[in-house]
Amino acid sequence: MTALDHAVDPDLDEPRPEGKRPFVSVVVPAYNEALILMESLTQLYAYLQALSDEYDWELVVVNDGSSDETGAIAEAFASTRPEVRVLHHAVNFRLGQALRFAFNTCRGDYVVTIDCDLSYAPEHIGLLLSRLREDHAKIAVASPYMKGGQTTGIPFGRRFLSKGANRFLSASSGGNLSTLTGMVRAYDRPFLSSLSLRSMGTDINTEIIYKAQLLNARVVEVPAHLDWTGQSSMPERESKLQIGKSTSGYAFSGFMFRPVAFFIIPGLLILAFALYNLGWLSYNILHEYSSLAGSFEPRMSAAFANTFDERPHAYFVSGFTLVIAVQLLTLGIMSFQQKRYFEELFHLSTATYKEQQRSRGW
Repeated sequence: MTALDHAVDPDLDEPRPEGKRPFVSVVVPAYNEALILMESLTQLYAYLQALSDEYDWELVVVNDGSSDETGAIAEAFASTRPEVRVLHHAVNFRLGQALRFAFNTCRGDYVVTIDCDLSYAPEHIGLLLSRLREDHAKIAVASPYMKGGQTTGIPFGRRFLSKGANRFLSASSGGNLSTLTGMVRAYDRPFLSSLSLRSMGTDINTEIIYKAQLLNARVVEVPAHLDWTGQSSMPERESKLQIGKSTSGYAFSGFMFRPVAFFIIPGLLILAFALYNLGWLSYNILHEYSSLAGSFEPRMSAAFANTFDERPHAYFVSGFTLVIAVQLLTLGIMSFQQKRYFEELFHLSTATYKEQQRSRGW
C-alpha cells in the first residue's frame, strides 16, 4: 500500500457522535443504466445490509438525466427501502455535477462513491472505509494500478489509456499515488464539503486529489480489482468511453497539477535547440568572414549573405524555435503565477468555510 502522507488539518474534522455507529452515504451516479441498474442496486443493498452491525448507511442514486428507464427503476427500488434515496437531473449534466449534487445532500460521516456497473465489487466499500478510519485519512482510493491491485477484462486500448494517464498524472502530482482518475473512493464528509468543487465531468476525480494536496490532507490507496468481465457484451456502455475527450481531460488535469512541466521544461529544451542552431550559424558566419578580404562591414555582410544562400533553412529553424521557446517560457511563468494565485484564493476560501462552520457550531 502507498500513501500520500501529510499533516492533517484538525480544523477540518467534525466531532463524531459518541456511542453511535458511523453513518456512511454510498453514492451511485447512473446515466442510461436501465439494463444493469436493478441488479447492481440489489447487490449493493445486500452488501450494505451486511455492514449494518458496523455502520448506519444510506444509498444515494443520482439519475443524471437518463433518457431510458433508469429513473423509474431507481424509484421502484427505493419505494420499499427507506435507506435508499434517488436524486434526479432533468438533463445529463455529466459525472462531476452528478457527484456534486449528491455530495450536497449526503448525511453521512463518510461518503463512498462507486460505479453503477460494479466493475469494482461492493466489497471494496468496506475495505476503503476501514483504511480511511484506521489511517485517519481524508480520502481512500481504490487503486488497481498499485502493488496488489489488478485489472481483468479491460480492452487493450482502454487499459493502455487509463494506465498511461494515471502514470502521467502521478508523475505530475509528485508520484505518491498510483490511481488518480478512478471514482471509487471513500471520503471524510466534512473534509469533502470544504473543497468547493467546480468540475462538471470526470475531471472531478483529479480535482479532488489536487485540492486535497493543496490542503496537505492525507490520501491513502487500497489495492483494488477492476473487473470488466462481461462488459464487452454491452455495446451501449462501451460507446461511453469517449477516449479522445478523456485524453484531453487527463492532459488538462496534468497541467493543473504542474503547469511548469507543460511550458517551462519544453520551453527550455526548445531554447537549448535554438541556441545550438544559432551557435552553429555564428561559427559558419565567422568562418566565411575569415575567408573574405576587405573592410569589416562588406566582409560581414557578404558572410551573412553567403551563409544564408548555402543554409537558408538554418536561419528559419533558429528564428522559429527561438520565438516558440520565448512564448513557452512566457506562458510558463504566467501559468505558474496564476497557479499560485489560485492556491492562495483556495486556502482563503477554505479558511472562510471553516470559520463559518465553527460559528454555526457544526
